[in-house]
Amino acid sequence: MSKKSELIAAYFPNIYLAVISLLQGIALSQLVPIFLTYVEVAEKPWLDIHLLPILLMLLIIFTIWHHYAISIFFLRWFPNIIDTLVPFLVGVAQFVLISYLTIKTDLSDMRMEAWTLGFAIFLMSGSFPYLAAAWRLEVDLFADIMSKKNAIRHGELTKKYYKWAGYSIFVQGVFVMLIVQLKQDSWLLFSLILLLSHLLLFEYCLLYRIKPHYVQSMDEFEG
Repeated sequence: MSKKSELIAAYFPNIYLAVISLLQGIALSQLVPIFLTYVEVAEKPWLDIHLLPILLMLLIIFTIWHHYAISIFFLRWFPNIIDTLVPFLVGVAQFVLISYLTIKTDLSDMRMEAWTLGFAIFLMSGSFPYLAAAWRLEVDLFADIMSKKNAIRHGELTKKYYKWAGYSIFVQGVFVMLIVQLKQDSWLLFSLILLLSHLLLFEYCLLYRIKPHYVQSMDEFEG
């Protein structure tokens, strides 16, 4: 099993992160010109409601890349076509959402209603990669860096987090769908706060629950 662990450790991070990094870089390159055009066109760029979807898209790009980058340390499984398909689907969805924010001459060019509906669907669909990560995690593949007992405990902590992270994103998607139904675009501010809270809670769980046990397990294994 240690040979399998070493094989996954050597190749899994590259497979897991390479495609998503490329796609997030492209998404960011599409979003930045839109933001610059927005600043030029808007009379009060930091107070206009049209800023919210741009900020949300920026936060989505950062969150996706950050979670993939961090997960290469705490998740392991034998990759398959799903690990290539999911990043591409995420990227396509992001490109579609960004296209709704294109500004030609006026802020009214931004298709707020279409973007908000797409954002709701994106969030609800985005819960499945989190849940899939919890389901596919193979604790035996940590045999090269920690004991079986600690690997099982690491699996319990990590799976618990990813399940709750998936539920969090799904509920946020339902909330955005409510925004669509009630036509309350200003409520996207609350969505921004919720998504930022999701990111901060991830960091808290990582720093105070998952990472300490992970580091301690490696230290014990080396000792």
